[in-house]
Amino acid sequence: MKIVVVSPKVPSKIKELINLEDKIVYAVDAAVSALIKQEVKIDLAIGDFDSLKNKDLLKDLKTVVLNKEKDYSDTAYAIKEAYKKTNDVILIGGLHSKRIDHLAANLMLLSQYPTLKIIDNNNIIERYDTGIHYIKKENYKYMSIFPITDAIIDIENTFYTLKNKDLYRFNTLGLSNVIIKKQAKLTIHKGVLLVIRTK
Repeated sequence: MKIVVVSPKVPSKIKELINLEDKIVYAVDAAVSALIKQEVKIDLAIGDFDSLKNKDLLKDLKTVVLNKEKDYSDTAYAIKEAYKKTNDVILIGGLHSKRIDHLAANLMLLSQYPTLKIIDNNNIIERYDTGIHYIKKENYKYMSIFPITDAIIDIENTFYTLKNKDLYRFNTLGLSNVIIKKQAKLTIHKGVLLVIRTK
């Protein structure tokens, strides 16, 4: 089972971004409207729906209505519920908004859910822990790596390579690298990294 949680701002042409046919779709708040416009089947709508202008859209949907005053975001709640059912969860959207605090909160979810992927039209964001990882170039132009703990890494098959490199937490040395072969080889001897591929 794979669950796709879709959060505002919803990417355009979402069906071209990911095949939704065999996946369960959770729509967060105003994502309901965007998904209906794109003719995406919604399995569950979650949120306080304070940003959904047309509440009539909820009439025929299975919904979980949250209190407006709470200790978590609508997206965080949806992700938590998804992980109760499967470890195969993708968050689509939630990266481009006037609310930079919500963007930060969505990125923080990766520290709590190591298998989570965050995707939009131009980016894919993943967490990698200790081990050897092969990261495909696909149609992404840049690959950036950010240590969220102190780390020691090797990076190969990229324009800028590193060998047994110490990176302190939140170091920006790994910004805007380029995969020069079909895939990069990332070896994490110690630590946790966020890897962002960008078109």
